[in-house]
Amino acid sequence: MNTTTSRVAPVRLWPAIFAAVLAFFPSFVERADAADRPNVVWIVSEDNSHHYLRHFFKHGAPAPNIEALAAHGVTFDHAFSNAPVCSVARSTLATGCLGPRIGTQFHRRHTLATLPQGLRMFSAYLRDAGYYTSNNSKQDYNATPSKDAWDESSGSATWRKRTNPDQPFFHMESHGQSHESSLHFSQQVFENEKTTTDPASVKLADYFPNTAKFRYTHARYHDRMGVIDEIVGSTISKLKEDGLLEDTFVFYFGDHGGVLPRGKGYIYESGLHVPLVVRVPEKWKHLVDRKAGSRAQGFVSFIDFGPTVLNLAGVKTPEQMDGVPFLGDGISASEVEARDESFGYADRFDEKYEFIRSLRKGKYQYIRYFQPFLPDGLQNNYRYRMLAFTEWRDLYNAGKLSGPQLQFFQGKPVEQLFDTEADPHEVNNLADDAAHAKVLKDLRARLASQLRALPDLSFYPESKLVGIMDDPVGFGQQHKAEIAQMADVHDLALLPFSEAKSKLAAAAKSDNVWLRYSAAMACSAIGKEAASLAPAMMPLLKDDHLIVRIRAAEFFGLIGHLNPQLILASIVNNTDNPVEAGEALNSIVYFRDCHQPAYPIDGSSLKPQTKGDTITRRIDYLNGEPYKTNKQKKQPKKKK
Repeated sequence: MNTTTSRVAPVRLWPAIFAAVLAFFPSFVERADAADRPNVVWIVSEDNSHHYLRHFFKHGAPAPNIEALAAHGVTFDHAFSNAPVCSVARSTLATGCLGPRIGTQFHRRHTLATLPQGLRMFSAYLRDAGYYTSNNSKQDYNATPSKDAWDESSGSATWRKRTNPDQPFFHMESHGQSHESSLHFSQQVFENEKTTTDPASVKLADYFPNTAKFRYTHARYHDRMGVIDEIVGSTISKLKEDGLLEDTFVFYFGDHGGVLPRGKGYIYESGLHVPLVVRVPEKWKHLVDRKAGSRAQGFVSFIDFGPTVLNLAGVKTPEQMDGVPFLGDGISASEVEARDESFGYADRFDEKYEFIRSLRKGKYQYIRYFQPFLPDGLQNNYRYRMLAFTEWRDLYNAGKLSGPQLQFFQGKPVEQLFDTEADPHEVNNLADDAAHAKVLKDLRARLASQLRALPDLSFYPESKLVGIMDDPVGFGQQHKAEIAQMADVHDLALLPFSEAKSKLAAAAKSDNVWLRYSAAMACSAIGKEAASLAPAMMPLLKDDHLIVRIRAAEFFGLIGHLNPQLILASIVNNTDNPVEAGEALNSIVYFRDCHQPAYPIDGSSLKPQTKGDTITRRIDYLNGEPYKTNKQKKQPKKKK
């Protein structure tokens, strides 16, 4: 027997050993050539759609620095946030996943969602590949952040803090100078502070009242876009100073639409269509199948941004992500140009509850409302800090609006179809136009298929979903068949009532609570035409599940058979579930404001057993108290 052992493996074994290393440490090779990878910088402006920049919209503000980026790269004319509000959009960017599939679709979530098994935020994969990653500075995610997502995330984070100057980096910076709060000015400011942009020069959307206050607000926002443009120029200057500009892809984009009324928080083009310009560095132009200064017409959305950065860095996109790259090795311009769809979703925004889905395909935008009776203008305390919001509502209540200006405060149909080329402000609904029946049918079917394929968790109420956030994706897959059944019940609202009636009655009597819940919502979507179903719906007012009672109360209030406020107030005062209380308060505000004087409510009678910001804001509003910012809220006294 040969008892001699060697400390060095035989040469013939090295390939096997190397393969084993790769199996257990997939980033080994990626780190080996990390120094020869492009840098990527994201410059993100908050709350602005593409409508506010002249580079995208002829009536927008000039932005010479952003336009200079475009001259050295690619402008994407059809870039979309998948959601029209901050935390939901940011979660989509970070994960590359659609919110309704992974449980990140609610703005100001009650519970953080757990990411799908095996998935991390995309910047963590860049770190695996040897990148330095910095975020300045918002995280504002609706999912538990990956612990290894950032080398630094703070107000001082920058690529300049990396210790190795040859290390590639990904840097993200978000700028709030264009945020909605920049338009929360006082009446005194409106009367005394002039704007750089002439208010008479701005082009108001067709749905806005043409008032001095709206023109001033619009002009003031053009000024804010000028500030954003200066920030873009400053970041470019820093990259030049460091000798990094021609080694760095620079993305400029808005984090979602905004910010005048009907922008941020709303699922129209004004809420979803964002500006996107990518500067292509000279060293890495071979990774982009386009000429400098070109404009791309293919559709890209936020689920695609993370995969695109990974692809530019030579890192494979994780299978759990929903998005696909639109730049980098293996991506042709012709393939991207063929993309013509974007999926959108709007759910709860602070204390304002909704369930809306959209599909943009080509020039058409299809929107599906699951609670169409709720007007866009339903109270959200933060929104109504803007003078333009309150003026618009005051004019509506005074009967001084006409045409498209009225739509914001009225209920909607179950579905809408807009031709965004002929009707860029989306005020002419083509859903009932016989000439567009084929388009409507196609987009309706496409969206329905996508909601079932995800599956879309919002078919359950948020009060149910907060209890499954430890594994929302697993829950969705386990209940995919049930979600499809719920979707089928909701879709009965799209049929002639004579065809839907018997199926709705059967669903209302189902042993499955979520089919009863869906039946109540579908009946409310139909409205007074469904009044004959009142006998079948009556037992739901005493359902064992409070959320079903809320939906049943809404139905009976809409058809005028009883005062829903009594039932809703009782739920607010007795439930220990803050989400149920929030849902009931949403309905209380709707009935008080939109059915005056039929359904009044005394705010002092509401004594919720549970607390939370969404509840406090509703109670404050009902009691006539002004919205309190964090700075205005009482702070605990410091101990002496």
